[in-house]
Amino acid sequence: MELRGQFPINTRFIGRWILLSLIFHFTFLFCSEVRVNAEDKELSEDSNHFLLYQGKPLTGILVQKSPILLEIYETEFYKGVPHGRYTAKKENGTLMEERNVRYGQKHGKQISYFENGNLRQKSEFDNGKPIGEFIDYFDNGQMATYQTFYDSGKPKVTKKWNKRGQIYLNHVFLETGESFGRPGSKLCDPIPEEEKNLP
Repeated sequence: MELRGQFPINTRFIGRWILLSLIFHFTFLFCSEVRVNAEDKELSEDSNHFLLYQGKPLTGILVQKSPILLEIYETEFYKGVPHGRYTAKKENGTLMEERNVRYGQKHGKQISYFENGNLRQKSEFDNGKPIGEFIDYFDNGQMATYQTFYDSGKPKVTKKWNKRGQIYLNHVFLETGESFGRPGSKLCDPIPEEEKNLP
């Protein structure tokens, strides 16, 4: 320990601090996520359709732009395969869609929005297989489609409404594929108002 003026200086502490600082900066510099534009000439595909960047499977974010829709798409890749988060945003930053992907398959919550911010669709997947509920909405916030699924991923219940709130398809499926209900050729009879208010 050195003494400078009235305060002792611990040179061991300073040396450790400098070393830790250098490790942090190199880690941040070299481990930060790679962002690659879809037009980058160093992007290619191998024979198994893995996305390559500079000849190696891409681990990072692929950024694509749609000049027609004015949207920006970002897809996380791991070793050349979509894996992680996918987002679609308007150029002004408005979130339009967010998906989760596991090794190229939809996995986890999937959600999308209309430009007015209203919910457009929400669903959930388990390695590409639909689970739970699938709900689709009109831009006015009314439900358009409702589905549930068996563990196998096959549909269990499907209901569809028009924009006026009238149900025109109401099906219940057996896992064998047989179905019961209205096939959607006519509007179903509306529920009388007095029945809607029953507990």
